[in-house]
Amino acid sequence: MEQQLNHRAWFEPPSKRLAMWRDFRKSLDSNDILAVCETVVDWWQSAPLVNIAIDPVDSSRWPTAWEMLHQGDFCEDSLALGMGYTIHYANPNVKNDLVYITHTKEQFQRLCVQIDNKYLLNFRRGVISTLPIDNACIVNYRVNINKIT
Repeated sequence: MEQQLNHRAWFEPPSKRLAMWRDFRKSLDSNDILAVCETVVDWWQSAPLVNIAIDPVDSSRWPTAWEMLHQGDFCEDSLALGMGYTIHYANPNVKNDLVYITHTKEQFQRLCVQIDNKYLLNFRRGVISTLPIDNACIVNYRVNINKIT
């Protein structure tokens, strides 16, 4: 039932979507970081996507969490931003960096969120990864979420 409510949130009016996000954040047990990451990835993976909602390399123009959820437009890159915001506002003491990655072998660039220097969210949609340590993966930049909130 809770899973159905999470998926329904994306199709609710902005005020209801924001309230559901608040309730979701407050329900997270931020003492278990891996469980939080799993729950947050699952919640955000059901967001409907548009082609471009943010410029992933210009953090000065990124919307706040409330602006993003109110507007309701999400892209592959803004999913990372949404996940980062969710974890930050659930527990601002968790190390939370947004990283822009170029994967030369698979030929993609993507904004991801790295939690506790371990868990990489949004590298693969719906999956928790780790930052690959090979020559094919380049971190173009990193910004701590505290600098944009």
